[in-house]
Amino acid sequence: MKTPLSDLLPTFSKPILRLPRVTGPALVMGSAPDFRLPEGHDADWALVTVNASQLLAETFGLPVPDIALIRRGILVGESEQDFYKRDLLKGRQAKHLIIPVWPDVEDKLKAGCRTFNYRYDTLQALTKWQLANIVWRLSGKYHVSRGWHRKISTGAFAIMLARFAGFAPVVVSGFSLSQAGHGYDTRNAFRYHADEDADLLRRVVRRGEPIYAEDRDFAVESGLPLWQGQMP
Repeated sequence: MKTPLSDLLPTFSKPILRLPRVTGPALVMGSAPDFRLPEGHDADWALVTVNASQLLAETFGLPVPDIALIRRGILVGESEQDFYKRDLLKGRQAKHLIIPVWPDVEDKLKAGCRTFNYRYDTLQALTKWQLANIVWRLSGKYHVSRGWHRKISTGAFAIMLARFAGFAPVVVSGFSLSQAGHGYDTRNAFRYHADEDADLLRRVVRRGEPIYAEDRDFAVESGLPLWQGQMP
């Protein structure tokens, strides 16, 4: 009998992130139209951005992202949205660029960044197994069946990654499970992955991870506790 993947996952090595030692609070910034800075936010907070949300960070005068997660399609995809996002991100940079999920050689990843002059201090791609392992460690969610890594959003994974990296508390802003569109343009982009993201975040809440929602509506939708300046 074949061993279930849920039994094998705990035996996998803990994913290693090529990041400096990280502590303290982090703001994970999504692209939803309702982004606001959390109560108590200051220059000591780390910034984690998702896809093109760093454009919003610039409007608030925030620095270059400490971590930028950019989905694979933006680097090498051929869809209209992929070309559009590459154009938005042209010439920008991050301290640490992370791409989930990347099955190709690293040279192709670097070449993709060069096509729109995206710069970084360090670069790391994650396999679908590393992504699944990180999500499992934070939520206990074992879903690693074919294609599952595509069912949660890059934003939801960014939240998991920030906490896995060691930031605490992790405060999320600019996220929505119901509101379409982005804060940096007028395109009425559909919000995918809402059910899977909601299930994942509620599991994380039940495990007591220090992850909070800045926005009251997203707190209700996701089950995350509302951020009210709860520093340790």
